[in-house]
Amino acid sequence: MGFKRVIAASVLLAVLVAGLSFFLVFTHLTSLASARQWVAHSHLVKEATQDLYASMQAAESGERGYVITRDPAYLDPYLRAVGAMGPEEARLGELVVDNAGQVARAQALARSVNERMMLVGRIVAAGRAGDFAGARAQVASGRGRTGMHDIRSLVRRIRQVEDGLLAERTVQADQQESLTLDAGLALSLVALAGLIAGVWLLARANRRLEAAMHEARASNAAREATDALTRALFDNVTDYLFVINIEDDERYILADLNPAFARAMGVKAEQVRGRAIDALLPGQASQGLIAHYRRVRAAGTAVTTRDEIPGLPDGPRTWESILAPVKNPRGATDRIIGAVRDITERLRADERLRDSQRMEAIGQLTGGVAHDFNNLLQVIRGNLELLESAVAGDDRAAQRLKSAIHGADRAAQLTRQLLAFARRTPLAPQVVNLSRLVGEMADLLRRTLGEAIEVETVVGGGLWNTIADPAQVESALLNLALNARYAMPEGGRLTVEITNASLDESYARAASEVTAGQYVMLAVSDTGQGMDEATKARVFEPFFTTKPDGKGTGLGLSMVYGFVKQSNGHIQIYSEPGHGTTVKIYLPRSREATSRPPPPPDEAALGASRTVLVVEDEPEVRAATVAMLGDLGYRCLEAADAQSALAIIEAGAEVDLVFTDVVLPGPLRTRDFAQRLAEARPDLPVLFTSGYTDNAIVHHGRLDEGVNLISKPYARAELARRLAQLLAQRRAAGAVSSAQTR
Repeated sequence: MGFKRVIAASVLLAVLVAGLSFFLVFTHLTSLASARQWVAHSHLVKEATQDLYASMQAAESGERGYVITRDPAYLDPYLRAVGAMGPEEARLGELVVDNAGQVARAQALARSVNERMMLVGRIVAAGRAGDFAGARAQVASGRGRTGMHDIRSLVRRIRQVEDGLLAERTVQADQQESLTLDAGLALSLVALAGLIAGVWLLARANRRLEAAMHEARASNAAREATDALTRALFDNVTDYLFVINIEDDERYILADLNPAFARAMGVKAEQVRGRAIDALLPGQASQGLIAHYRRVRAAGTAVTTRDEIPGLPDGPRTWESILAPVKNPRGATDRIIGAVRDITERLRADERLRDSQRMEAIGQLTGGVAHDFNNLLQVIRGNLELLESAVAGDDRAAQRLKSAIHGADRAAQLTRQLLAFARRTPLAPQVVNLSRLVGEMADLLRRTLGEAIEVETVVGGGLWNTIADPAQVESALLNLALNARYAMPEGGRLTVEITNASLDESYARAASEVTAGQYVMLAVSDTGQGMDEATKARVFEPFFTTKPDGKGTGLGLSMVYGFVKQSNGHIQIYSEPGHGTTVKIYLPRSREATSRPPPPPDEAALGASRTVLVVEDEPEVRAATVAMLGDLGYRCLEAADAQSALAIIEAGAEVDLVFTDVVLPGPLRTRDFAQRLAEARPDLPVLFTSGYTDNAIVHHGRLDEGVNLISKPYARAELARRLAQLLAQRRAAGAVSSAQTR
């Protein structure tokens, strides 16, 4: 009976212990699940906040990239952000609905984001409308930075609040777990009073042990998978990764480095792994690194630096490094992990972008000056030529007039050279064979350089054709020859070499603004004094010259540089003091046949029977042009703008040729004016003129097909030749049309 009572008491105790255990376990699991839900909820709020902030950053980056480069491809992040922000704001609002304070902050963040996106949208819209200056002005206003500062502050505050809530819930969970543990211990003591309770507890402990072992095995497997993934990333990432172990508080050991770092250093990983830094590098270098490691340890956080590293297998490179301290369980820093990225190419690309922007600024400034300056020169030169007949027989006055015309020509040449450097010269490219062109210039070069300089030409076999403006090629060759003559004051040899050349991808990556492909190379070499590195670095700058004052403008090589770049070519200079200079010009290969030269002008086209409509908004320029044409035997009609000129044509006036400025005032643009002229009088030739040609008739630096242009200031003889040529072409076209009609 007593045994039965013991059995019953033990069973009752076991049931009681089991019931209480079940209750405690259920309570613990419920609390744990609730805590986990709140932890997950806080992380979701932080994640949603970060997603919204990341979309805002992507939109801003797309906006700035588009404004800087004008490349619509940079708008992709902006467009994706526009589509993502609405759902992200809604998601954040749903997640914080249980917290009134967070609801207010989320709403404030949404307002700030929407305001910033409205500004981004206006900037992008300005860029799409072509108003990049306005877009950059809005970027520079600082409103964007202020908006992003407010957004960052709100994002930081929302995350801080969630972190605080997470900390509070963690403390509550810890307290709940502590209470559960105390009750469990008390229950265990009670369970020890009964054999069945002890056996039951032992069995439960067994089950827990098995579960713990299972979890341990799963944890080990997960850790092994993580280690494998980490090792795969470590071994295959292109950035340079390394690990530094800290021993005895001051010994820094290279514990590991990835293959990319080993290749960059030109070593094998096993040769340097496990060795101290002061044993791997010379004294100063190692001491500098160790001092940097100490700064990282003292900072307690990641430190970013940028350094130029000399002595590498591929030459000096610029590296950007991030070093971060790693603490052990005791809180001491025992390792430093580092990542190094080679940013040499990025810096070169940034430099090329700055050069391009500087060139664009020079071009805009030069264009504005050239337009007005060349108009003034046209007035001066035109009136000077008109005076020639008035001073006939007065040799003294004629000589002064000749000197004045020469001065105007020199001023015009300076302007043309500036425009060439800034890549604003309107090119008229043709398919040419440089061997023929250089051969025709050989006698001119010999006469120009004098007997003390021997001129030699070398032409490679099977020379390709190229596409370039022949006049500009001749001017470039003559400029290079004159520079060579100055470098050989006591005589020497000038060698002009023409050959085929192919520039591969590796060369194109190392050079600036070069496209890999096939080219025709024109090389000009001299046996002169040569140049040092400092001079070579500045030789293409406008107004830079090594000649004495009054002996040069410093624009010759600048003009050559601008012409080559505008022709989609490449120029390279090689020189060494005492060993002469070689300038190599690469012009793109053309697979077309060489262009035929234009037929000679028909002088019979000149005469009083021809009428020219002169369209020019500057009264003084128009008056000088009309007088010059009158001297050439033409009748003239005048118009100050395109609208007036079109009215004259549509009124049925007998006009044989239109001579018009490119840049005209009024609502009718030059391109539309030319199109309406072609519709009204398809047989009417048009000769354009300008001191600076804008995009109305020039695209990508080249005249539009079928466009005829004479640049200001022009000589009377050149104007006569161009007019005669166009009128002769018109007459020939009319004869062909009549024959076909018959």
